Amino acid sequence: MGTDRTTSPRTDIDVDEIETTIARAVVERSALPAYEELRELYGALLGHAVVLLPLAERQVDGLWRGSVAWYRRRCKLNTVPHLLIAGLGPGLQSASDHVRHLGRTCQFLLDNSGLKGPVGDDEE
Repeated sequence: MGTDRTTSPRTDIDVDEIETTIARAVVERSALPAYEELRELYGALLGHAVVLLPLAERQVDGLWRGSVAWYRRRCKLNTVPHLLIAGLGPGLQSASDHVRHLGRTCQFLLDNSGLKGPVGDDEE
C-alpha cells in the first residue's frame, strides 16, 4: 500500500482505497459483523466492482483467446454481473458470506484490471 500508481491506465481510481475495502470484506472474523457494516461494505464493493469490471474485461479480452488463462478469467468475468445483482441475502450469515465473496471477486477484478501492472497470459 501507499505505492505510486501514476503509471496506471486510470489515475482517478484509488487502488489503495479499493484494497482497504477488500481487506475489510475478506477478513476472517470470530463473530459476525453488524448488518449495517455489511451493508456499507456491500455498497462500497459494488461501486468498486462497477468501475473495475470494464477495465478487467478489456485486459482479459487482450489475452490470447483460447488460452487457459483467457478461458478461466473470461468465465469468472461472466459470473460477476450475476453476483452484483444477488443482494445480501435473507440473513446475517448469508450477508456476511456474500460480502466476503464480493470482496474476493473485487480482488480478482483489481488483479486483472491493469491498475497494478500488466495482466499476463499466465496460469493463475
